[in-house]
Amino acid sequence: MQLFLLSLFVALLSSQATSTNVICYYESWSSYEGINPENFDVSLCTHVNYAFILLWEDGNLKVEDDNLDIGQDLFNRVTALKKKNTNLKVLLSVGGGGSGDIFRSVAADSSKRGALVGSATYFLSQYGFDGLDVDWEYPEAADSDNYITLLKELKAAFEPKKWLLTAAVSSDKDEHGYNVKEMLNYLDFINVMSYDFYGPWSSYTGENSPLYASSIESDWEKSHLNVASAATNWVNAGAPKNRLAIGTAFYGRSFTLADANSNGLHAAITGPGEDGGEATYATICSKYSSWTKVWDDEQKSPRKYNGNQWLGYDDPDSIKAKAAWIKNNGFMGVMIWAINQDDMAGTCGEKQTLLKQIKQAIA
Repeated sequence: MQLFLLSLFVALLSSQATSTNVICYYESWSSYEGINPENFDVSLCTHVNYAFILLWEDGNLKVEDDNLDIGQDLFNRVTALKKKNTNLKVLLSVGGGGSGDIFRSVAADSSKRGALVGSATYFLSQYGFDGLDVDWEYPEAADSDNYITLLKELKAAFEPKKWLLTAAVSSDKDEHGYNVKEMLNYLDFINVMSYDFYGPWSSYTGENSPLYASSIESDWEKSHLNVASAATNWVNAGAPKNRLAIGTAFYGRSFTLADANSNGLHAAITGPGEDGGEATYATICSKYSSWTKVWDDEQKSPRKYNGNQWLGYDDPDSIKAKAAWIKNNGFMGVMIWAINQDDMAGTCGEKQTLLKQIKQAIA
């Protein structure tokens, strides 16, 4: 009997160790579009990261939208999702795109770091968050030591309360100031933003977040501009797979072609697409349904074109393939930017179809 119980305990530990987490970023401003926390089936997520809270110059956390976050009680409404899924962890994500300068200033000043730590402690306690996600885009080499010091001071304050500390990082580990070994001393896990590989800033068309490289790419592109390579590069830098959540995108990147008849990969472009260069999956499936679709089996990604408009994106097939790859290769989790970009209304079929594909792939 004792041997049986021991075997059962070991089996349970093994099952827990190999489970794949699903980290779901939620863009708070999507609430203005009627996409609210109450709309989500949160049994499909293990973590929800609320994006974003910002920083004041003095280091204190800055509410991004007083009307939404406080007036409409969105902070509390997001953390209330834990009533529907008692295993769910809800984190507050600080920073986001363009946050480099303010983080740089705060991390370099001990008094400002202290303000950030104290302010974060207040917000997590006041609204029932389970931790903080540091989305510094992006620390440079000169910021490396200050970045680590900031993480160290946050971790010291969080540990007694058992709060999580995570970070969202660039897919290109070498381009920024990441001391991976030191980061792992303080972070519970790392979210790799493995998307935005190509976009209107590029010289030609390319997939936003392909699983694999294309044979027409340069050697550098092959080793950097796809999910598999980005994940592998972080592992090679010393990050264990069980501490890495690998990013997936619920949106696509669009381009205007220089020649409508040249619509493959690495086709010449004149700039972003007419939609501004980005479209959510909900928009793609509903408004771009008449566009010509091409499946790239090499990259495991779809693309669409219509006249001089071109779009690289993810659909249920590519998302499922990506999630299966992440699980089968032993990574800690699948990270999603962002769950509100899914087909929330079921306009094109099943509601939250991309998120459900991920759940099926990691089951």
